[in-house]
Amino acid sequence: MKSYIIGLTGQSGSGKTTVCDTFKSLGFHIINADLVSKYITENSKSCIDELKTAFGEEYIENGVLNRRKLGSLVFADREKLDKLMEITFPYIIDEINRQIENIGNNKLIVVDAPTLFESGLNKSCDEIVSVISDKALRLDRIMKRDKISKEEAEKRFSSQFSEKFFKENSDFIIENNGSEEELIKKAVLTAQSIKEIYNGKKSKEKE
Repeated sequence: MKSYIIGLTGQSGSGKTTVCDTFKSLGFHIINADLVSKYITENSKSCIDELKTAFGEEYIENGVLNRRKLGSLVFADREKLDKLMEITFPYIIDEINRQIENIGNNKLIVVDAPTLFESGLNKSCDEIVSVISDKALRLDRIMKRDKISKEEAEKRFSSQFSEKFFKENSDFIIENNGSEEELIKKAVLTAQSIKEIYNGKKSKEKE
């Protein structure tokens, strides 16, 4: 049986990292799209050259993309953000697919991707889990975690899908408006449900 792919996404500051860590502790293989993106923008010369042409040499430092500097530009300009995604997504998707192949068949694999829907990766997923949270809580978390201003955090939020979108396009929704302990419990229950679905499909395939 081929591997079962779970797309994990959600709003910035929603607590997705905690959910991902919980899935990992329960035996799921994790592919972190942010780390893949970082790897691509540091090591893929063709991608870096495309970014240099599109945005200018000032965003390339020592041969790699200054992600934070370019982020400040694109999060304030939808057209530029779309251009960034147009350039980087094909490279990122190719690398994620390569990592999936390396993990092998008959595995539960979580692709942790903030831009799961924007990239089209959702089309390759067997299940989609989205983490959502109240805006005020998310703002506070993002500002503390990334040491950015409220204005910068708001810019990030403005480029993302609404809570309604995630609810309408996900198989599982995890709401994180309480304690971390409560979030972990919800993540465990979701992981268990996915394992049951996966094991059921495995059993049918053997019949």
